[in-house]
Amino acid sequence: ERSPCKRVVEGSTPSGGSDWTFRGLAARYWSMTSEDAVPKRPGWLVLLTWGAFLCTLPSALWRIAMIMGWLPGASELRARELGSNAVDGYLYVYALSIVQVSFGFLTVGLVRPWGERIRGRTIPRIIPTLLGILGGLAVTWIFNISMVSAIAFGRRPDWGTMSGWPLVIMVWCYLPLLLWGPLAVLSACGYWWVRRPPRTTASRAARAEPEDPED
Repeated sequence: ERSPCKRVVEGSTPSGGSDWTFRGLAARYWSMTSEDAVPKRPGWLVLLTWGAFLCTLPSALWRIAMIMGWLPGASELRARELGSNAVDGYLYVYALSIVQVSFGFLTVGLVRPWGERIRGRTIPRIIPTLLGILGGLAVTWIFNISMVSAIAFGRRPDWGTMSGWPLVIMVWCYLPLLLWGPLAVLSACGYWWVRRPPRTTASRAARAEPEDPED
């Protein structure tokens, strides 16, 4: 029989059911990452993946603070976002921020067990690699090319409603998004390289052995 400590680590209650509280979900996540992580990921890949995820947070948090009216100097932009239907405005901003952060967190899966296995089955490395590269390229197009081009031609995301320090804060919160796409692409390429099949001793010896010269 499993010990109570083992059940807590697995996110289960003493009666055998699943613990869906925050503590239970956190315990289940960390047990999955500690017990089921087969190969250890190099530090540079961990930094890339977590860096890509963290790049999504400042602009998402700024967007939510703006729509809630917590930012000075953003009242005109908030009124424009809410428009005539405040409910739709709130839903749009919250949904956009949640989707952005969620997609950013998927990059972390490249260094966690849930990015390698589903229900005990190993995910082919080509699937996360392609999804990571395509997602990173899409994000790069949206922010690094489309958004920057629009700003260069005078089409600002805030419609010119902000100035001074509020504008500076907004710019600094959105700047990390320019790193999101490139970091996601690099993370996917690093994931492909780390999960490459190991070379056997026989194959290394065969490559190192010189060919016999022809008679």
